[in-house]
Amino acid sequence: MTVRHKALFAIFVSAILWASAGSVSKLLFMEVTPFVAASHRFILASLIILPFFLRVKKPKGYFHSLLPLGIFNAGNILFYYTGLSLTTANTGSILGTAIPISVALLSPFFIKEPIGKNKLTGILIGLVGALCIVLLPVIEKGTGTGGSILGNLLMVGSLLCWTLYIIFSRRILSQGDFSPVLSTSINIFVVTAAATLASAVAGQSLLSPALHVPTYMGVLLFAAVGITVTTFFLFQWGVQHVSASTASLKEYIQLVVGVAINAVVLGERLSLTYVLGSALIITGVLFATRQHITKKTAAALFSQGE
Repeated sequence: MTVRHKALFAIFVSAILWASAGSVSKLLFMEVTPFVAASHRFILASLIILPFFLRVKKPKGYFHSLLPLGIFNAGNILFYYTGLSLTTANTGSILGTAIPISVALLSPFFIKEPIGKNKLTGILIGLVGALCIVLLPVIEKGTGTGGSILGNLLMVGSLLCWTLYIIFSRRILSQGDFSPVLSTSINIFVVTAAATLASAVAGQSLLSPALHVPTYMGVLLFAAVGITVTTFFLFQWGVQHVSASTASLKEYIQLVVGVAINAVVLGERLSLTYVLGSALIITGVLFATRQHITKKTAAALFSQGE
């Protein structure tokens, strides 16, 4: 198995685990507020990864170099948790499929990935689908299927932060000598600080009675290990060996698995308009990335032929 294949497998596994993030977060919100849930999750994750961080090699200036990744992910987590408390988990799953579109749109400015006609057309199609989902509560005249406008807009903010996280992960990790353990640790530490600060500003105590509830602690442990330490480590390692566009394709896997999990755990249903918006997003993403993938595959085959 080549390094590229291993990287793709690592990203695939992280996508499968991350697909449960919506349902897991909803379960945490039954006991605590979003900011407190984020704080508990990342504090526990920090304690788990701390011994590995203390042992790993640390190049000079590593914190300053890796800080942007933590800041982008902090925005992603805080927007996502706040938005998720106001909308459905399926909204997060469907909107996530627009991430490859936004990566394709912004990559030329940061990592010099060009946008062809197919990409531009796909971006426009996907944006129409994303707008359908963001405006779904208005279209459905207040029904609960699509959540609230504010919640959906916060989800869009999370999407943009995660897009920048993917792009800068590729840029920073491909240029510096940073191990996945080191980059994952700094990422988790920064989000921990941001979530704890947000809880303090909101006047929400972290010493919640939920910490004595076995079911909450069980879900929290899975959140810290399964969808934080493990996923970020696998994704950080994978993105060092594939392009940002390729790494962002994990959202397709998350969509399929995530919607299935949400249906089983949360009993969420999708309306026809909701499905139409998601179909537009998926169509746009596939159209936008098709040319890029084809060219890379052809180039790889040509080089092997030589």
